[in-house]
Amino acid sequence: MDEKDKLLLTLLRRDARRSIVALARDLNLSRSATQERLQKLQASGAIGAFTIVEGASAAARQTAYMMVSFEPGYRCAQIVPKLKQIFAIAMIHSLTGPVDLIVRVEADSIGDIESSRSAIAALAGVASVSTSILLERHLG
Repeated sequence: MDEKDKLLLTLLRRDARRSIVALARDLNLSRSATQERLQKLQASGAIGAFTIVEGASAAARQTAYMMVSFEPGYRCAQIVPKLKQIFAIAMIHSLTGPVDLIVRVEADSIGDIESSRSAIAALAGVASVSTSILLERHLG
């Protein structure tokens, strides 16, 4: 992956709906060269999917980040499949340090976030869940 590929990924992270022509202009490449790079990034798995970020109507939704720590002897392979079954979970990332996972929960209400937190905390192997409610989005 070269600098043009990295820039293409950054541009798509900011707005995945941008046209190939607009991306090509920002990359200082032809439309066909940009399309080819995009296809190679998709084929390599560097781009796994295109998604949406909800606009103003999503502002009414509640978002929380939950830091999950495991009991000794438990690993991501045992916990993550169970987390994926909780409908409100939108993101799961493993971390280094004292926290094992960071989980993003998106729901219509704080009560729904609490229900998701309770479901996470009830999983075998989960030692603790620390929750932070999102106040404001500044980027992304």
